[in-house]
Amino acid sequence: MRRVLIPFLMVAAQALSAAGFDPAKDVALSVAGGALFLRLPDNVHLKARSFKVALVSRGSLTCAPLPATSEIDDAGDPILRGTVRLALAGRKLEDPVRLLVTYQPCTEGPDGVCFLPIKRTLAASAEEIPGTN
Repeated sequence: MRRVLIPFLMVAAQALSAAGFDPAKDVALSVAGGALFLRLPDNVHLKARSFKVALVSRGSLTCAPLPATSEIDDAGDPILRGTVRLALAGRKLEDPVRLLVTYQPCTEGPDGVCFLPIKRTLAASAEEIPGTN
């Protein structure tokens, strides 16, 4: 069953991607004012359980928990919409700070689909993250 389902989902995701939504490009990531921001297009949500932030450069990083949400998708997973803000704090961070952000976007509506988790590396100035020294 799994062997059939994964290729089917990948084909569906690619078809939707071709129709206009690119999960790696259309979810905006940025670091500013001590926080990581994810900006989601309308009619797209993130599965909260699949969201992760990891530091891939030197130092240590603390990331605030995701905002509380009462919304769930059809699978019963908590979801986030709009702009998601997560406070960051660092210690002895190397400039530029490199973060590995993992998220799973889902489009909404009758033909909505959840994409496989996306991993993106984001570079930010250490000055944007408080407690850097």
